[in-house]
Amino acid sequence: MKRIGLAAALTAAALMPAVSPAVADYPDRPITIVVPYTPGGTVDLLARAIAPKLTEVWKQQVVVDNRPGAGGSTGAEFVAKSKGDGYTLLLSTNSPLTSNLAVYKSLSYDPVKDFEPVIVAGENSIVIVANPNLQAKNVAELIALAKQKPGQLNAGTSGNGTTAHLSLAQFNKMAGVNITHVPYRGGVPSLTAAISGEAQITFSDIVPALPLIRDRRLRAIATTGLKRAGVAPDIPTLDESGLKGFSITAWVAMVAPKGTPGEIVAKLNGEINRIIKDRAFAEKIIAMGVDPIGDTPAEFAAFLKKEVPRWKEIVQQAGVKVE
Repeated sequence: MKRIGLAAALTAAALMPAVSPAVADYPDRPITIVVPYTPGGTVDLLARAIAPKLTEVWKQQVVVDNRPGAGGSTGAEFVAKSKGDGYTLLLSTNSPLTSNLAVYKSLSYDPVKDFEPVIVAGENSIVIVANPNLQAKNVAELIALAKQKPGQLNAGTSGNGTTAHLSLAQFNKMAGVNITHVPYRGGVPSLTAAISGEAQITFSDIVPALPLIRDRRLRAIATTGLKRAGVAPDIPTLDESGLKGFSITAWVAMVAPKGTPGEIVAKLNGEINRIIKDRAFAEKIIAMGVDPIGDTPAEFAAFLKKEVPRWKEIVQQAGVKVE
């Protein structure tokens, strides 16, 4: 009987999928999280919040490498061409993985074919703010004013092809108005334009706009996500303000190069899910403007396949192209 039991055990072991030492020991050296934007932004801050948590658990240094350019595509391309071993990862907003495919004439990577989805860590909404002198205190009044003055209202954004710009384009479409887009070189100049009245409204990342809203230098009109932003629960959404179904957020996700072993992807996913679901950590990133999400790699993969054509349609409707 002992011999039979031993034989059965050996047979079962032989049938089990082999796990290479590299996967079993992961990580056994430093990990790099590539952020395709400049330091100090929302994604960079989130990466620098997650990195030390992973270092603490795995006893391996996790470093953040900023590689900005081409709306995030430069960093994304670098990761897409890196070895699929789990030691080079990308943490990014949706732009390099969705809208940039339609915004930029040619990209040397495919977001669906060249990456392994790890996790959607969170999302942050865009907020619409207005100069306090504008005769519109809410969405209904803004739409009415825009219809009275077609093409005469200006809306500032942080630049062509950004999530803020595409939010404006979707707003124009769903509200049936024609608010003129004025791109600025970044979010701060676009907010300054709204304060001065150079642009009557601005579509902005929510965190830099909040101090200006609280000081009454700008008036909050609405946010663009389906749910109210955790960092500003008093500001209504466009969906609840009459534009039913309006949903544009800059979700923040991690992907790995294609070919990264599934066991490594699962290990990353599990640990990051644990981190972002910790109450203290969740409160920390909500203050950054990121509402925690968390999902499985399979859920992220299915979500990405739906998001790519959705953003392509939004970009095409906006007529956005960057050479």
